[in-house]
Amino acid sequence: MNTQTLLVENPESSDNVLRMSQVLQRFLEKYQGDEVSLRDVFNEMEMENRAFASTLLICALPEALPLPIAGISALVAMPLMLVSGQLVLGFPKPWLPDWILDHSFKQEHSQPIISGVIPFLEQLECFFEPRWPLFTSPEAQRCVGVILLLLGFIIALPIPFGNMLPAIIIVLICLGLIEKDGLIIAVSSIVAGITPALLLLIL
Repeated sequence: MNTQTLLVENPESSDNVLRMSQVLQRFLEKYQGDEVSLRDVFNEMEMENRAFASTLLICALPEALPLPIAGISALVAMPLMLVSGQLVLGFPKPWLPDWILDHSFKQEHSQPIISGVIPFLEQLECFFEPRWPLFTSPEAQRCVGVILLLLGFIIALPIPFGNMLPAIIIVLICLGLIEKDGLIIAVSSIVAGITPALLLLIL
């Protein structure tokens, strides 16, 4: 296992933090058992100050990519809405019921999915940098939570091919929160505002 992990310096903090792609790569290297759970993923993150964004990101990623996971919409929509609602209400950290956290996935199924997600995140992260701090303040994050809640509700709807766009927007917003990129958050929020109209065009 490679112990030399690239760290990213956050200009607004003295802490070195891992990017999400690096967290998932570390997770793959560490967990080699027959099964893994969402609790394992979240325990590996160690992102207390970014807990909401990282939790929502993990839940949205399977919908943002064309991954062959049957029934995934029903599985991710509820935690997306639940955690988004907690962000709006100002909870100190996200909470999910044990039956969701302890739901296990076969390693043979989860590892290829996570391996496919990592390059996608690496490409996206190249465009993120700390800017426009107004949109990453705690007050702004609660407003963003309303948008994430709406997008989670859209994912739960039985709209043909209607899940990917809101999931991609959630991924961009959450990466913006993690990387403290207010510009990406602002632009993604504008796109989220017109998403219902765009989805109506395909109905």
